[in-house]
Amino acid sequence: MKIFFLVFILSLSFYFQKESRKYLVIQDVKYKNGKKLFEKNCLSCHSIDMKKKATAPALGGITKKREKKWLYDYTKDSYGMFEKEDKIAVEIKNQNWGLMPSFIELTDKDLDAIYYFIENK
Repeated sequence: MKIFFLVFILSLSFYFQKESRKYLVIQDVKYKNGKKLFEKNCLSCHSIDMKKKATAPALGGITKKREKKWLYDYTKDSYGMFEKEDKIAVEIKNQNWGLMPSFIELTDKDLDAIYYFIENK
């Protein structure tokens, strides 16, 4: 009975290791896609190290500071949010940061990848 239990536990261990490797590969692809999209769309204003201010604020920790919906809405249309007097958009503008260009062409999947990259950089 003990041998059966040991074999069962080892089998589970191998299964979960295999599943976690699959997850890491998927996440690695998401990270690479996010980096590529960041470099194409964000790097001209935001520092890639996520710590330094450039012509726009540093993004390190932004996914913990702002809600996902707000980040996606702001990334797609910061001007619209400012015009609607979104509290955070107005605050950013009042801190002498310019509004972001609108990235309406970015899908939620693109933004998932970008913010995953930012979160894990």
